[in-house]
This record gives sequence, C-alpha cells and structure tokens, in this order.
Amino acid sequence: MTMILLKKISNFFLPRRCVVCNSILHEGETVICSQCLLHDSMSGLFSDSSDNVMVRSVIGSGKIVRGNAMFEFHPRGLQARMIYKMKYQGRSDIAVNMGRHAAKALLPSGFFEDVDVIVPIPITRMRRFQRGYNQSEMLARGISEITAIPVDTTSVVRHRFLRSQTRLSLEQRQKNVAKAFHLVSSAALTGKHVLVVDDIFTTGATLGACLREISQNTNGVRLSILTLGLTKS
Repeated sequence: MTMILLKKISNFFLPRRCVVCNSILHEGETVICSQCLLHDSMSGLFSDSSDNVMVRSVIGSGKIVRGNAMFEFHPRGLQARMIYKMKYQGRSDIAVNMGRHAAKALLPSGFFEDVDVIVPIPITRMRRFQRGYNQSEMLARGISEITAIPVDTTSVVRHRFLRSQTRLSLEQRQKNVAKAFHLVSSAALTGKHVLVVDDIFTTGATLGACLREISQNTNGVRLSILTLGLTKS
C-alpha cells in the first residue's frame, strides 16, 4: 500500500511523459501514450512482409523470408525524439517496450512464425561502453518477452566501425560496413530461421552486411529482418 501511495505521489510531482509527444502518460501507458501508438502508425508498415522495399533492398544477402518496420522514420519527426533518447540518453527501457509493442502488433500476422532465434545487430565494444547497452539487443529482448523466441548475442560480433552512417551515400555506407561483422560460431544458427533486429533501416547497408556474414558462413540458414523505423527517400 505504501509503495502504491509513493508511486502516485511521485507521478503527481514528476509525471511520466510520452517519449514521442511529451504528453503525460495515463495509468496503464508505458513510455509511449496510446494516442501515439494508434495515430503514428506504429503497427507495421507492410501488409506483405515477404515482398516489400526492405526485403528487396537486401536481396543477394541470403535467403530472405520476410521483413518489416514498425513506422516510417523522419529525422525531424516526433519519433526521432524517441530514437534519440533510446540511443543517446540511457533510455534502454524505450527499446524494450517498443520490442514488446512490435511483437504484439505483428504476432497476429504470423510474422514470427517458425523463427528460431533473434540476432540483434551488434555494436562495437567501444560503442557499447559509451552507451551502456546495445539498443538493438534491448529491442530484441522486448520481442523475446512476448514471443518466447531466444535472443543470441554471441554468435555475431561487430569488430569494425569506421564512422557514423548518418551522412553517407549508399556506396559509402556499403564500404563503411564491409567486413564489419564476424560470425564467431555458425553452430547455433545452422539450419535455423534467424530474425535479425535493428533500430532504423535506411539503405539496408548495415543489415545487408550482417545478413551476408551469416548466410555465407552458415548452412541452411533462413533470414528475416525487423526494425523500428524505416527511412524513406
């Protein structure tokens, strides 16, 4: 009873706010308000997850089963505030909650059907030290909480990162991430359907590099991709 009272007092003086629109969160809302979840199209961009711009962007990177993103991302849009807090302000809880939301939104469509394991896009040791966590891993763990699909954070590592991808052209992005990923062990992924998870899909260069590393070194692997945002040109 005391804890509930303290929580109510805390929420009164320091109200929890939506990380997208900054409105006060109501009882039962976590991180993002219901209005933003409903009206900002955070429910999956593609009705056909087997043939869309994401899947076509990574053709040649392996046997791609399906792909989707939760919303269209604009660098100056409201969702950018959420992504910035998630990546640079220590709000790993945002990634976990968005992972849960993504799983709940896409489960009815069969998106996670026969997926064996989730592999979050890894970040370098230095980036993880600076940030304190890997936001893609937190997203994957949120998905896992709902789907019960295990998360694999050890089979693929990132050992090279030249510079930020943000302002690079497609060709520059591809060169920047070439050989950036290393498959430590293929045993855990052999013959599996692997869901690779990242935060933002821009050109597909980063995801494509990771997918190729897995597919070229693992027998019988099938691959799917899921991101929070998709940047449309």
